[in-house]
Amino acid sequence: MAVIVKKLQESPGRTTLLYAALSIIIGSSIGLLTIGLNNPFLILLLTGGLVVMVATVVSVEIGLLLFVFLTYTRFSDNAIDFYNAPSVAKFFVGLLIIAILIRWAILGERPTGWQVPAIILVFYGLIGFFSLMYATNTESVINTLSNYVKDALIALVIIVLLKRAPTFRHVIWTLLAAGIFLGALSVFQYLTGTFDNSYGGFARAELRGIAGDDSGYRLTGPIGDPNFFAQIMIVLIPIALERMMHESKLILKILAGVAGALSLLTVVFTFSRGGFVAAAVALVIFFLVYPPRPLYLIIIIGLGIAVFSFIPTSYYDRILTLQGFLPDASGRIDIRTDNSIQGRASQNLTAWNIFTQYPLVGIGLDNFEVRYPEFSKEIGLAPSASNKSLHNLYFEVATETGILGLSVFLLLIGLSIRSILNARNAFFAVPELHEYAHLATGLIIGFAGYLFAALFIHAAFPRYFYLLVGIAFSMPAIVEHAKNMLKPSFIKA
Repeated sequence: MAVIVKKLQESPGRTTLLYAALSIIIGSSIGLLTIGLNNPFLILLLTGGLVVMVATVVSVEIGLLLFVFLTYTRFSDNAIDFYNAPSVAKFFVGLLIIAILIRWAILGERPTGWQVPAIILVFYGLIGFFSLMYATNTESVINTLSNYVKDALIALVIIVLLKRAPTFRHVIWTLLAAGIFLGALSVFQYLTGTFDNSYGGFARAELRGIAGDDSGYRLTGPIGDPNFFAQIMIVLIPIALERMMHESKLILKILAGVAGALSLLTVVFTFSRGGFVAAAVALVIFFLVYPPRPLYLIIIIGLGIAVFSFIPTSYYDRILTLQGFLPDASGRIDIRTDNSIQGRASQNLTAWNIFTQYPLVGIGLDNFEVRYPEFSKEIGLAPSASNKSLHNLYFEVATETGILGLSVFLLLIGLSIRSILNARNAFFAVPELHEYAHLATGLIIGFAGYLFAALFIHAAFPRYFYLLVGIAFSMPAIVEHAKNMLKPSFIKA
């Protein structure tokens, strides 16, 4: 913000032009909205969007943080599903792009750092586009491509806007704020048994099978699916633990602990077995990186006891069904003891069968589900002959886009991970920047938890993935800004 103010002070002509343009845009837009719309909710929503645009032009951090929060909580989707509102996400992305262009044209802040990820994202999109030539269900390809363009834009917008080191810290806390918001609603819903109340769409639950013939409510959050809800909350657990360990203020340590406990309880109340395994892996990685000191060990044990006191016995029954993957006394693995496990095995074996038959370009984007009944017959494990999504993101990419698509997808993941790790190393190399190194560590472990959970679910809600990719590719600019903050000339400015 100080940099922007300084630029405006140095360029009074630009300042006048900027505020004149914004005044014209806001005034004319509000007038048109009042005349053209009779819906007060829409007028309020769009007017609020214009205000956010102005705030984003003047202080990019405000728009970015609000955007991250709305994306992680799926505010736009809930507004559409529950209030029949227009897409807030499309409107917001458009506002941010306009703000970027205004800042470029008037303030001379040219967007940087987006070129390499843009090339990768465009290439991956083209692979999916060309699958229209051979896919059985072209409608699925078109729908998936449409959503992909939006998600790729989200990643690029974040890369362009997230440049400052302090903003990176605020983004991390915005993610934790989203976790507290979603976790508090969901945990309250489960503990009070108010499953008929969706709390504005942000806390949903469904009656599903738990173990054997037993069933119960499983939290699905704003997503509507327990496994995907568990996946996005897993990301926040190591981030919260890291902040609890390294924040200097007691109140922030407490808030981080609350975020971690709520996120972990939410994962438990989803009854997601893949979520359990991914959360366990993330926690193991975290404590290998950060062996807790005696005081923090006591605090963590206390939090663990508090969390476990809320865990229902049915959750342990659910987790024990994972024994189906273990060999019995005779050394055999009988996956037919659980229909869900049997179905997952059938899907993965079918995916491998498809991949061996169509190794180069696959069967077409988002076409596994419609081709599953056809190919699963060769395996003979499917509990039913209905269409099924492939519960493995990496196999899904391989079967639908082949080696070509999988290579680009893994390149995107690899470069994202490398970007965060390089930033972490760069921060640790400067004693004054260790705070940001710890932030990057929490982020990379959370991202690892997300990627591990993707072994058990497909890409039905990829927006979270591209949000994390956008943050990851922003790290080089954040490192550069953090180092510049230490220079005397920067401090004087």
